[in-house]
Amino acid sequence: MEFQRPWMVILALAGPLYWWLRLRWLRVDEKRLRRFVRPVLWARMGIAPPSAHKVSRILISISIVLLALGAAGPVWGISPAYIPDGGANVVLALDVSRSMWSDDETPSRLGRSAIEIRRIIRSMPGTRFSLVLFSGHARLAVPITLDNDFILDRIPSGSADAVSLPEGTALSNLVDVMATALPDMDMEARVGIIFSDGGFHDYTLNDAINQAHDRNMALITIGTGGDSPVSVPGDNGPLIWQGDTVKTVLEEEWLQELAEETGGFYTRISEAGDLAGPIEELLHRSSAQADADIAGAAGARRFQFFIGGALLLILTAALWERREQ
Repeated sequence: MEFQRPWMVILALAGPLYWWLRLRWLRVDEKRLRRFVRPVLWARMGIAPPSAHKVSRILISISIVLLALGAAGPVWGISPAYIPDGGANVVLALDVSRSMWSDDETPSRLGRSAIEIRRIIRSMPGTRFSLVLFSGHARLAVPITLDNDFILDRIPSGSADAVSLPEGTALSNLVDVMATALPDMDMEARVGIIFSDGGFHDYTLNDAINQAHDRNMALITIGTGGDSPVSVPGDNGPLIWQGDTVKTVLEEEWLQELAEETGGFYTRISEAGDLAGPIEELLHRSSAQADADIAGAAGARRFQFFIGGALLLILTAALWERREQ
């Protein structure tokens, strides 16, 4: 049990104080009566000593303590609250760097990712999607929309699709662009999905995680590629750098950490299966967490039990004193 206003617990000392004052008043009354009539004559003169009201004093003292605890705002358990759900929003980030042209996925890493993105969009018709493309830099390709056909037409699926972005694979401004694409509203569920073969070279993982936390966005990362090195396609055959063939392999360490640290999950595209279910579950969890934060429903306020108990004791004490008169 916790108290919303713990400083008010000190008011419970008024209970023992009331007990002491009532006892003192009783003794003062007895002393005054003794001054006028000696106790041995009380019975002959029909004088009754002041009533101690011991039971009522106990009851009222306890009720004062309960009133103080109730005023302090006792909280425990969980408070159920109904809050209407916000919208479900997903931003899809697709790595379009040259290494994604590699053919260790069918028809290529990029093509396989495009197929999976289309499957996700078709499986979640009531969800709003946005598309971000990235390599050495990220840009918003399609703003958040419910128009699935519009976004499906703009998903690059191979090297023939011209994408004017710098070479390389970088996280630098990716999460910022993804977060900007999503509505910044409290009750909106926000999830980002990143399709990439990893290999980020700009060492900005911690910045990306912090940005996702600041925007309340969970990230799902989908690793595309395999464990065996394959050649990176160039414009005419394998890509050559300083006389050596450039090879690539799925580098999933950063992808895993990015997902785990933001409340999402990581999976390889070859092991993903039907992603719509896990994505919807994450959206629901994200929305529920936002609702709980807004409602402040971490604990249920229980002051009414203390106030009700105190009033009942006061009523009982009043009836008892009347009976003793």
